[in-house]
Amino acid sequence: MNGGSLSSADIDTERMKELERLIDKRAMWSVIETCSSLLDWLPAARVPTNDTPANRARAFHNLLREIIDDAQAAYEEAPEDSAARNTLAIGALLGLVTWGPKQPKAQSTRPADSKEVRQGLAGSWLEPPVQANTIRRREHKARLLTEFWFKLYDYIESTPQVPGEPVRSDSGGREQNQSDPTAFEPDGVPAFSTATARPTLRRPTPLARLAGHQKAVVAGAVAVVLGVAALLTWRLLPTTDEPDDPVSIDDVARAEGAGSFVLPLRLDLAPAQLEEINHDKYWQGGAGHVESFTSWFTKQKGVWAENSLVNVTLSGAADKTVRITRIDVDKRNCRAPAGGGTLFYAPVGGSGEDENITFLFDLDLPQPVARDEDGEDYFSRRAITLKPGEAETLSLFVSTRRQDCEYVFRLRVVVPGSKQAVTRTIPEQGSPAFRLTALAKHSDSRPYSAYRALYVGGAASPAQGAFVQADPLAYNDDPATLSQAP
Repeated sequence: MNGGSLSSADIDTERMKELERLIDKRAMWSVIETCSSLLDWLPAARVPTNDTPANRARAFHNLLREIIDDAQAAYEEAPEDSAARNTLAIGALLGLVTWGPKQPKAQSTRPADSKEVRQGLAGSWLEPPVQANTIRRREHKARLLTEFWFKLYDYIESTPQVPGEPVRSDSGGREQNQSDPTAFEPDGVPAFSTATARPTLRRPTPLARLAGHQKAVVAGAVAVVLGVAALLTWRLLPTTDEPDDPVSIDDVARAEGAGSFVLPLRLDLAPAQLEEINHDKYWQGGAGHVESFTSWFTKQKGVWAENSLVNVTLSGAADKTVRITRIDVDKRNCRAPAGGGTLFYAPVGGSGEDENITFLFDLDLPQPVARDEDGEDYFSRRAITLKPGEAETLSLFVSTRRQDCEYVFRLRVVVPGSKQAVTRTIPEQGSPAFRLTALAKHSDSRPYSAYRALYVGGAASPAQGAFVQADPLAYNDDPATLSQAP
């Protein structure tokens, strides 16, 4: 795949980038399958008999689990073992560790889709613990990734090469393993377990390695030197961006709070289900909750309505102070808002205090401009500066009253001494664009009759912001009409 055209150092650098991709997107089989350099690295003794990218991905996933299991065993024997804790922190970022340092592994849950949840769990494994907004900083991420890369290198390079005994697959193509049946795969499916699992491959002891042929020892030493060179090169670069990127996009998260959104299908919720959405499983999130509101919202194919808030955390990745001189919105595939389905209507009752730099964008304008809270063009009077390593969170508030649009943000970044500004896109290339829709209205007298089901919350709710069911043919923003629910 990659080995024929790249040097050893280049290949190792590519592997590091792919490891980072697994952290950013979660180590699901489908994501591992796109990491060709990591799959090429899989030792022959671990390659499944049915050698396909999908089966290699499962084999590589099992290798990652072995590393996590060893780290967990080391932690249980010595909780102060910083190397074990760091490995478990990376496991949390990968979505493979879903239990905390004070929880037994048997209480593991499904991996979180939210990167922030995984970052918070990873931070709890460090000693001393750190917060989610700290674990994503480049210095922590680089250190943890570097340590994990060496650990992975040790596992792969020390795997015995056993001709004629490849890792076996069952008839369904899933690689067999002996993991705890209570554990979960990254795709949210219980781990596969069978009595005829593949033979366990143990790492040789240091003495066993020294007993090998001198030529093999020299080759291994050369490989380690190349790996170190690649890592030193990689650590001089931003951890998530291309080498020339002057800013690092550390986190992009839509605010998980009450707001209006539309589902494409009619959703008739029982009182218990509505109570669950309002007060427990989805809205509150946090430690101990299996799913977040975002995961439920995504499964329902929901679209934010009227307005949406996206928080973006950036940090300076150049060796100079850089300036963000413009933020634009690129609208795509705009159309009239569709009715039908279900509307969760929750008008915002107030903005409150926010320490982040806030920008307002109106998608109904031909060219939306980043405005401040006073309605003035923010970048006509100032810029955002980022010193090397300095972080800043931007709150990007987008609204529409007329259309349904997909959109991305484009940042213009200027580096002193450079002849040309750099443009960064959020979400980054390869990720789906954001989407926001206006409400579909058939008449002023029955403003919500375009929808087949309606739930009213936020500032319009009589139940302290919680959603209550309403009749879309009767409700007209008058609280008295809420009693006419179907």
